[in-house]
Amino acid sequence: MLAFELVSLSACGKAETGPQPEALIAAPAGASDVCDSAEGIAEVPAGTLTLRGNTYEIAAFRLDVTEVTSARFAEFVAETGYVTLAERVLEDGQRNGSAVFRKPVSVGEMNWWVFDAVASWKDPDGQLGGHEPGPLEPVTHIAQADAEAFAAWSGGRLPTEAEWEYAAHGGDEVPEVGPQGRHNAPDANSWQGLFPVENLSRDGYPGLAPVGCFPANGYGLRDMSGNVWEWVQPDARRDRAGKGLLVGGSYLCAENFCRNANPFGRQEQDAGFSASHIGFRVAYDG
Repeated sequence: MLAFELVSLSACGKAETGPQPEALIAAPAGASDVCDSAEGIAEVPAGTLTLRGNTYEIAAFRLDVTEVTSARFAEFVAETGYVTLAERVLEDGQRNGSAVFRKPVSVGEMNWWVFDAVASWKDPDGQLGGHEPGPLEPVTHIAQADAEAFAAWSGGRLPTEAEWEYAAHGGDEVPEVGPQGRHNAPDANSWQGLFPVENLSRDGYPGLAPVGCFPANGYGLRDMSGNVWEWVQPDARRDRAGKGLLVGGSYLCAENFCRNANPFGRQEQDAGFSASHIGFRVAYDG
């Protein structure tokens, strides 16, 4: 992965039977009164969405209420023995690794991403080793193939881009081209302050938040803005071969950079790439 590509990043079935964490935990100022971290599946009704000039008929489907958590992904790995792309060993004997955000000392430093051979969903901070994944945090360092493997195991699939955005708006009227930069709104975990050097954490989280700590939308879905980018199905009509699509922004989106922590946020990315702010959720047919 080239440096400029890294900089741009700152830019039913078993799904219902995962580990059962405490349903409610305390939330900091700026988030909702409690974090509703109980996993579940929401019903999304049929409808239509206009996306970049194309009208999509959305059949009724179901979607995970939150991003897939580390605890739920661990259950998948324990049962299947699955090894994520970040953990796999290359021909030269080195681990593939994953990209980790490193806050620079000054705003003049243009590359705040590093590839870390240790980094994976099990070790989100890589060689720094400062953070074990919380069971209620969204799983990260996930490539598209990893997300697809989990979705198949859980009896689902990745949502399409149109399904995901339709669901993200929660039944609100959707303009074809939406506003960017909802980064200080109470419904998203994002970066407040001057990215990448000053994070004021007004939303209560300097990094990842546990799932379900911000208000649900009209369909009962949580974290459809910010927290982690989410993989969706690539669109054969538009997306380039080998490329995947991320939606919704992450905790690293700020007013001065990225500006994608909202339902309109999207970014093309190499399908084999993973990073400390990339996760996913699963869709299920009606």
